[in-house]
Amino acid sequence: MSGDDRLRSQLLAFCHELADEADRLTMAAFGGRVEASAKADGSPVTEVDLAVERRLRDRIAGAWPGHAIVGEELGGSAVEAEFTWYLDPIDGTRNFARGIPAFATLVCVEQGAEPAVAVASAPGLGTRWDGQAGVGAHRDGQPIRVAHTSALSESSVSFGGLSWFEPYGGMDLVGRVTAATARQRGFGDFWHHCLVAEGALDVALEADVSAWDLAAVRCIVTAAGGRFTDFTGVERIDGGTAISAAPGILDELLTLVHG
Repeated sequence: MSGDDRLRSQLLAFCHELADEADRLTMAAFGGRVEASAKADGSPVTEVDLAVERRLRDRIAGAWPGHAIVGEELGGSAVEAEFTWYLDPIDGTRNFARGIPAFATLVCVEQGAEPAVAVASAPGLGTRWDGQAGVGAHRDGQPIRVAHTSALSESSVSFGGLSWFEPYGGMDLVGRVTAATARQRGFGDFWHHCLVAEGALDVALEADVSAWDLAAVRCIVTAAGGRFTDFTGVERIDGGTAISAAPGILDELLTLVHG
């Protein structure tokens, strides 16, 4: 094992430690309704979101003091550091606040501008995914791979919130993709990207998303052999849109998305 691989393995192990702590905090509060307030952009936040992010930031700063941290609730930006951590303390806060178990803590480390390691931990579902670039991806410790689907007409696709597609073609875009695919669902948030990584879905499309929503799932999808781009086909997490897909159908899908 090279020194770089050894370091990434250590970072991934630490991501799992952070996920364990986050799971304890979220599950201690989960169940029934949790009070949420609206942020300036209209999205919800709970005291649990804030408590989780504060705890993870403290742990990272103590263990890896030279690393940058970018989080949904407490801000930060990628600075001149080799490693940057992206944190979403609760992806799916609306679900969490209303007692729906489809929520997750997302933790990712990027080395330069490339994904290195990530964990998506969904304690309400009893499931955790991870990925390490160049090594592979796992669900609950078992290796996963994207599907081998090569025809969009045979694929299963999941959409994020439909209203969020309005700036990108709205229901015309959704309709084109729906007509061209075999099965459509709306799992949303982290979940549908992780389902692509494990081969249960072939495509996940999402709009109105930020880097902390996407960093971890991009790492997991690509480590599992999938493709991850924005709606223009650029491999990035800061474009506001996201597509994860089995590699054999991405080009056909992008043509549809562009109309």
